[in-house]
Amino acid sequence: MKHQHTYWLLVLVIFFSCNKNKLMFPPVNADANLANTQAIDNAVVKNMEGIYSLNDGSNSLGTQFVCKVSKTKVSFFSNQSGILFILSYGLNTADGSIQFAGFWRYAENATQGTINFSIAKTDGAFDLIANGIASNILLKGIFNSPQKSISLKYERPFSQYVLAHEFIILAHGTIPLKTNSPFAVNSVNGVIHSEDYGSNGIETDIQLTKDNVPICMHDDSFDDRLTLKGPLYGDFSDFTFDILEQYARLIDGQKIPSLAQELEAFVDSTNMKYVWLDVKGDEDIFKYLEPVVGNAYAHAKAVNRDVIIFAGLPSDDVITQYKKQPSYGAQFPCLCELSLQDAIDNNCQYFGPRFTMGLLLDDVNKGHTLGIKTISWTLSDNTTILDYLQNGKFDGFISDNTPYVVYDYYALH
Repeated sequence: MKHQHTYWLLVLVIFFSCNKNKLMFPPVNADANLANTQAIDNAVVKNMEGIYSLNDGSNSLGTQFVCKVSKTKVSFFSNQSGILFILSYGLNTADGSIQFAGFWRYAENATQGTINFSIAKTDGAFDLIANGIASNILLKGIFNSPQKSISLKYERPFSQYVLAHEFIILAHGTIPLKTNSPFAVNSVNGVIHSEDYGSNGIETDIQLTKDNVPICMHDDSFDDRLTLKGPLYGDFSDFTFDILEQYARLIDGQKIPSLAQELEAFVDSTNMKYVWLDVKGDEDIFKYLEPVVGNAYAHAKAVNRDVIIFAGLPSDDVITQYKKQPSYGAQFPCLCELSLQDAIDNNCQYFGPRFTMGLLLDDVNKGHTLGIKTISWTLSDNTTILDYLQNGKFDGFISDNTPYVVYDYYALH
């Protein structure tokens, strides 16, 4: 048995080296301006959120920006081409400045680079740290090689409408960027980092293994779009979760995650609120989902996290499975994709129409009168995103270009 395991490990090394799928990992920023800085409480940095404008320097990354703060990063979303910055931060106690280092990239192509910012003590760092005031912030930065300077100035807070109307932004398959994604679909890294790209929730796909462990995979079998070549092939339901953990890898080398692992990362490593479980319809799937979701809710409560995990009902077959486990529906929310009437008939709290069905204003309005929220999917094109935000009354989107949704929603309302 020992020699057999050694053989499979050698096979894995060979196959895992052959990856033709296009991923784009963020560039490493080795800038020393974060060296010897001290951590700043996330609640303090959260006060940076708002609308910023280009104050001086190159306009090649945009002229207006939405600032959002995740659990560990500060992110800026540009009015140009879905450009975003994702920045780590720290306090320089020697001069009272706040230092930032990270990267910028386009949403829809492989162009990216490193970027650094600082807020001097007299340019708003002291006001932010001492009093939570962001209105005096002036960020000065450098990006690219040859270097270009850039300066951003705080313009205004988010509107009262935005603050009063939470908009649900779900990363499609935990992927906030469709083109040259920085991590694999339905991965734990996708869960942990989607928030940095503007998401306040994720959508993830659910399959069952041979030993009835819910895993997060879109397809029901191995496919080189999603997994690296290896010694296993066929359906995931042919293998136990232990075997998949040992011998299968996603296209970026991560392990295939169980739903339990994804939900643990969601609760512990992010501030996101929403999870859409795209249930694929295995026999008795809700019987095996129920304890996993229940444990996640219990863990979230224990660490004072407000989360909402809803199961998607995309077909009549899945609805049949859902009705076989009535305790699931009694305990946890659901979303129906078929029609508003199906959502009503199954006591769902959410309705999830495909975006090609249009704005569905009558359905959305009726749903609101019944306490049902509507989340359209999957919106990728910026023109459609803007149209649906301006002319629709949706409560959220699934998107695989979340930077567009973030900028358009927060800047234009």
